[in-house]
Amino acid sequence: MYEYRATVIRVVDGDTVHLDVDLGIDNHTRLTTRLYGINAPETSTPEGKAVRDYLTGLLPAGTTVTLWTFKDRKEKYGRYLALLKLGEVNINDHLVETGRAVPYFP
Repeated sequence: MYEYRATVIRVVDGDTVHLDVDLGIDNHTRLTTRLYGINAPETSTPEGKAVRDYLTGLLPAGTTVTLWTFKDRKEKYGRYLALLKLGEVNINDHLVETGRAVPYFP
């Protein structure tokens, strides 16, 4: 696992977040991340819109998070698998614990 400090650019849906990742030494990159180990409803459903809005409330643009990536390459949709922490809160687990997402390990 790789650990980085990142800033939220935008929440796309309940399990996809765009981040500006601090690589150190004034190096940054923008990544699209897929929250690892969870599956949230699609935004084409009312439940999906509600999860997206909830996650946007937790992680508004400009929020600093800790990012862990599980692979050094993208998954089939071009996203990096990620675990996000906001302070001591594991966002991935929080979404499952609050019933907004389900565990998903393909």
